[in-house]
Amino acid sequence: MSNMIEDKIELQIPTYNRANYLDDTLNYLLNSPFKNCKITIRDNASTDKTPEVCEKYSRLFENLHIIRNNKNIGGNANIFNCYAQATYPYVWVLADNDYLNFDNCDDFIESIESEKYDLIICTSGTYTSDDSPNFFPTLDDEPISEYIKRQKGENSKYLENTTQELALIIKKHYFKIGVLISSTIYKTSLIDADILISASNNISRSYPHFPLIAKALNENLSTYKTKKDVIFYRENPADSEVVGIELSSRYLESILLIKNKQIRTIAAEESGHKLYFSLPALIIYAKARHEPDLKKHVLSFIKTIYLLKGWGIGVLYQIYLLIFYCVPTSICEYYVRKKTGK
Repeated sequence: MSNMIEDKIELQIPTYNRANYLDDTLNYLLNSPFKNCKITIRDNASTDKTPEVCEKYSRLFENLHIIRNNKNIGGNANIFNCYAQATYPYVWVLADNDYLNFDNCDDFIESIESEKYDLIICTSGTYTSDDSPNFFPTLDDEPISEYIKRQKGENSKYLENTTQELALIIKKHYFKIGVLISSTIYKTSLIDADILISASNNISRSYPHFPLIAKALNENLSTYKTKKDVIFYRENPADSEVVGIELSSRYLESILLIKNKQIRTIAAEESGHKLYFSLPALIIYAKARHEPDLKKHVLSFIKTIYLLKGWGIGVLYQIYLLIFYCVPTSICEYYVRKKTGK
């Protein structure tokens, strides 16, 4: 069997109306070890110059495929198709606006060519911007690989872990990284009928790939974290389709797929503090903004927390949330004005 990288992995890029960013991404790949790999662009019926960018690069890549949807099917459904239609041993779904750096990535290529790992994680979840070349890691001010080394001690296999081991080492950062689609390369053999059904159901929760994250943890699959980060995230240039309380509600529903209670608790942590303690703030801000679906999201929180925590603590959390939900709108508006100055 060939060990050539182009026989081992395909790259899928869902995109919509971000022609300039897509141009950058394809340019990074044009000068990378993945130049000759199968690359599929899934254009979600863009109305900007995305077709022209695709045409430009179709003449520069040997194995570039363009799939243009007849209509916009939604970003999450487009991402779902990336995983559902993958056929190579590995699939890497890339965002169309990330910064890619392939310097000193030999171990990354070797990990793919070996087909040894179920998951390959290639970022620390770090961010950059067009104005600044500086990258700032998210875990104790150092890349994830260095943090793992410090926790485990340096040995030849410190970057090889099971998914549960890695989640217990880097804790909430496992999920902060995992929910970003381009962070992780998956073996396509993991994408069976059960995963496709679960992923299809999870499209409405904004995380169509979360069933893969959950499966890897539930079955404690093998993972490799690259020595150097390959992906650096740019802030999303467009407004998110869902923000605040809605996204948190959907995320909490998704983590119910994880069976291990300890890891499920870790998954419920967000942005350095427990998600449960951020929910009241989300409710207050949503109420101040008069979000129409607030009641639905609060009920979703209550149901999900009961399923996560059961009786006792779960009921206390439910009462806790209902108290904040019952705070008068005028008080919520006053609080938000004081906090934001608006």
